[in-house]
Amino acid sequence: MGAINIRVGAKVDMHIIIGLHTVADIYCGDCGELLGWKYERAYEASQKYKEGKFILKKAKIAKENW
Repeated sequence: MGAINIRVGAKVDMHIIIGLHTVADIYCGDCGELLGWKYERAYEASQKYKEGKFILKKAKIAKENW
């Protein structure tokens, strides 16, 4: 199942400690606020498991009616 109620921004290549990755910011589909990012591509074989995964900023997560 894919993520719902989000908008994915432009893809950009980023050099981070663990290697080169293509990432895209993710935004709330309703209000447009930045929520985190999505790993689109990992160039290092050991990092391929991250492709398609989302990183959410902890401060943006609210627990309601769980």
